[in-house]
Amino acid sequence: MDTKSLISYELPVLSLSDSGTKAMRLMNEYRVFHLPLVQRDNYLALISEDDLLDWDTPEEALSLAEFVNFRPAIQSQTHPFEAMKLAKEFNLSVVPVVDQQNHYVGVVTTEGLFNFTADNNAVTEPGGILVLEMEQRNYSLSEISRICESNDISILCLFVKTKDESEMQHVTLKVNKTDVQSLVATFERFSYNIVETYAIENHKEDLRSNYDQLMHFINI
Repeated sequence: MDTKSLISYELPVLSLSDSGTKAMRLMNEYRVFHLPLVQRDNYLALISEDDLLDWDTPEEALSLAEFVNFRPAIQSQTHPFEAMKLAKEFNLSVVPVVDQQNHYVGVVTTEGLFNFTADNNAVTEPGGILVLEMEQRNYSLSEISRICESNDISILCLFVKTKDESEMQHVTLKVNKTDVQSLVATFERFSYNIVETYAIENHKEDLRSNYDQLMHFINI
């Protein structure tokens, strides 16, 4: 899947003749904080709400604005991960998409990126979640997979995050079973540090505990 498949064609574009006031109105209407500035199919800049709010004369045309020089964009054939990286880096509500000639193709919204992430990372699938902590040099995907397979458990998705200013990293596993006690025990037997676990059984226990406390309070 490339980024082009996630493009939203519902959002409007701005032109150099549009005023800052109009740009603000469109952003409020479509509930975004950025809109692309396009002239004759050429992508010129990405206009932000912050720049418009700081502009002393928003009633003037955008062609007179001094901040029309911010041009983040990705190629249409790139992977959505590149759009996510750009959105994260610049805190964007939309990511402009262009072709190789810098012609404007459309935008990818953060909502679209969120849906892509959810659809492709088993977010909606039932299962348990484990978070392992380890040194970077000890990370081995093949060993982690083998431990899961030895418990007849499949990995639905996996995330690796390196902690800031540290050689430690967190590996988050989403697996296809909710009962992960045996898996946790196996990881611990191989000296893995389990920092967090999430499973439906734990949730049920919490609900039962809360229910028992409520009944105790009522009886008092």
